[in-house]
Amino acid sequence: MSPPLLHDNIVAFIEREVAIDLASVSAGHHPSSCRGFACRVAPDRQRLTLFVRREEARQLLQDVLVQDAIAVVFCLPETEAAIQIKGRQVALSAVSADDMLDVQRYRDAFIDGIVRIGHPRPFAEAYMAVEAGQMAAISFQPDAVFEQTPGPRAGQPVDQEAA
Repeated sequence: MSPPLLHDNIVAFIEREVAIDLASVSAGHHPSSCRGFACRVAPDRQRLTLFVRREEARQLLQDVLVQDAIAVVFCLPETEAAIQIKGRQVALSAVSADDMLDVQRYRDAFIDGIVRIGHPRPFAEAYMAVEAGQMAAISFQPDAVFEQTPGPRAGQPVDQEAA
């Protein structure tokens, strides 16, 4: 097993109240994307699991299986600090009751975070509305981490020694 790319500061960041955007591409090179509603890091840090609304993510769910490739951007709304994680070995699964508890915790933290920066709570709650039956889980093995915060380092690989 290779050493994990997800060092402490990366894990701490992606487990915050970050906005999560997932992307892939079809066999015809047409992009697909959707937003995520929570992220779980495996204890060994070899896999990430993201939770999406199945209907919004329909094309992305097809594309990640065909291409076995995914990119996810995590962005903290209050500062625009962001990282991108790319990966492979994509798998889809149903969402359990325990998964929904994780989604709810993330949802509550995200709502509180965007309310702090001025978004009305009713907007935030509507934006993050989820129901168990509409969710799907996407897991993958990370193989690259990039800085995505706007500025001169955007797009550069994250220095794993400093991470």
